[in-house]
Amino acid sequence: AAGPEVFRKLNELYLAKGRSHVFMLYPHYECFVWEFRRTKRWVDEAARLGAFNLFCLGDDLRTAEGHLFDFQGLNPKLSDFFFKTVAYAHQKGFLAGVEPTGLPKKRDKAHFKKWLETWIGESVPPKSRPDVIKLSIEWFGAYKRNPEMAGEVEAFLEACREVNPAVLVYVDSIGGIWRRPQVFHKWLLGRFPGTILSHYLNTKQVDAFRAMGARNMMVQVNPSETWGNGGQFFIYHDRTVDSLKDVVRKRVRYLSLAGVNYGYSHYNYDFFLDVIRPHLKLVRTVEELRKTLVKDRIATPPTEEDVKRWLLGLK
Repeated sequence: AAGPEVFRKLNELYLAKGRSHVFMLYPHYECFVWEFRRTKRWVDEAARLGAFNLFCLGDDLRTAEGHLFDFQGLNPKLSDFFFKTVAYAHQKGFLAGVEPTGLPKKRDKAHFKKWLETWIGESVPPKSRPDVIKLSIEWFGAYKRNPEMAGEVEAFLEACREVNPAVLVYVDSIGGIWRRPQVFHKWLLGRFPGTILSHYLNTKQVDAFRAMGARNMMVQVNPSETWGNGGQFFIYHDRTVDSLKDVVRKRVRYLSLAGVNYGYSHYNYDFFLDVIRPHLKLVRTVEELRKTLVKDRIATPPTEEDVKRWLLGLK
């Protein structure tokens, strides 16, 4: 959760450069903390808005005490915060989600199982176990064209099923070439049909992925993020409304509305949400969510070896 010092520094950056983004604050880790009191407030705010059913913790930003996850599993310094937050989200009627980083160095099923046991295993009380994992291919070296990525993702998904089959994993695609259908995407949906595939910032890629055979598309919209000039503490109202209208027009089944730690304003969010509220059907359990999934239709899915050869061939 970001405190006032983050906004001061973002403002200083904006005044100096005409652009500011949280990534530009590295290595100011001291500006960020995982603190239950603050995060509880965001859960309460999500409940007050009445248009959400999943509260997701993202671990892509290092804090003063490190990330939520390290190579061994859940960071012991932050485990109390983590389990209390998940339990509180459940108490308020939400599914609880996590986007983990800090994956184990050796990425096979055995090491993933040991890593996952620390936060979704049987030793964790059910109320404190997350329901959903947002699995970003960024953490598997997608930007670096990791040729072993398909095998590592498969090992993660199989390990998760063995440790806690109740947990639903959806896969988050990212920028660059990953905004277009690639060999990896075809392999993923052929190997694990019925996987929610999420995409970043807008709906431009939805038609192409549907043509590929993807049937469970998600779009993530970030109201306080822009890649042009601007500051992350602003809310980009017009762009956000246009994106949400396009989500409705294209009948995208799943939607993530992100970025609330920075330019968040209840007043603005009420306006955004008016676009989608008439179309929402919020499920409250993973079982209900699984019933909404349909089988992807990938013609002649590639193999893991096909993905490896393709990645090795990329510049």
